[in-house]
Amino acid sequence: MNYLKYSLFSLIIIFSSCASPKAFVFKGMKSINVEKASFGKNTFKANFEYTNPNHFALTLQKLDCEVFINDQPFTKYHLDSAYYIPANTDFQLPARMEVELASIMKHSVDILFNKPMKITVKGDATLTKGFFTKKVPISFTTEQRLNLKEILRGTN
Repeated sequence: MNYLKYSLFSLIIIFSSCASPKAFVFKGMKSINVEKASFGKNTFKANFEYTNPNHFALTLQKLDCEVFINDQPFTKYHLDSAYYIPANTDFQLPARMEVELASIMKHSVDILFNKPMKITVKGDATLTKGFFTKKVPISFTTEQRLNLKEILRGTN
């Protein structure tokens, strides 16, 4: 009987310590620059800053998101590398995105006149903590000015 009590107590402690992870909080796009420019696919590199609101560290295994500008599909954002994310801290994730010239041209007036654009990212992140894996939704919207001169210089 004591064995059953201790086993049940142990299971309760194990399951209560495995809290479900909260989604990351988006803080902003830290930088964006052109890696490759062409009349076909253009490659942009950016850094997105987030906060891990969880009181435990996590490992980001995978990230699959779609990026929208002014509510129109722009590109996809994928990460397949594992990133260790400490508890209760800010962190940055790199983004390498391929964008067709036609998608850029749709927003060329806003980019040329440095107007703020609504940028939305939606998708999910696969997170692990020990043996546990969970998909967490990613959804954020921000306004960002994409200064073409700074992007081409790599200083935005």
